[in-house]
Amino acid sequence: MKDTKLSAKKREKKVFITDIAIEKVPLIQYRGLSDMENHALYQLAKLVLLTSQTENNSNEVAITCTLDADNPLEGIGISFGNEHEVDICEDTASNHLILSAKRCAVVVLHNHPSTQTLSLEDIRFFLHFESVKIMVVVTNQGTVHYLCKDKEYDYFSSVELYKECIAGLTSKSKVQEYYMAGLTFLTRCSEVGLFYH
Repeated sequence: MKDTKLSAKKREKKVFITDIAIEKVPLIQYRGLSDMENHALYQLAKLVLLTSQTENNSNEVAITCTLDADNPLEGIGISFGNEHEVDICEDTASNHLILSAKRCAVVVLHNHPSTQTLSLEDIRFFLHFESVKIMVVVTNQGTVHYLCKDKEYDYFSSVELYKECIAGLTSKSKVQEYYMAGLTFLTRCSEVGLFYH
């Protein structure tokens, strides 16, 4: 199986989660979701920060839920990582949701201690699993970023765009180069049926 770790390259000093950051998480009107689903993701975005704050030293935590369920808040999977990565599929419940959900039915939320947006590893994970409809990153300061698959989403075109954005990167590339490659993908993702906010 492919590497399922979501890794935030060491960019900045870790930011510890505060109660103010949790309260600051906005209610997002996610593209293509109902009001009930938006409210469920709002609660889960707060929960991912609270769990990270109280149970994981403000390190990465991922919560996986399915939109196939009547209540997305039931039957969630929770994965615990370190400051720089989380292996979502290491958690049995998360792995089951991702591998058994219908097409575009799983939502994965996780926090970034370094306050960055989606990393290249997040994007790769999102593209690899067809069932993942939305990838949400909540920074440790309460800011929300997300990437979702629209009706026009084209897997093969998205993989080609990803390859184009990472062309030239090596293990010796600087962290800033990886970050810029990810931003380039996010800037151009609408070309392949993805929506980024």
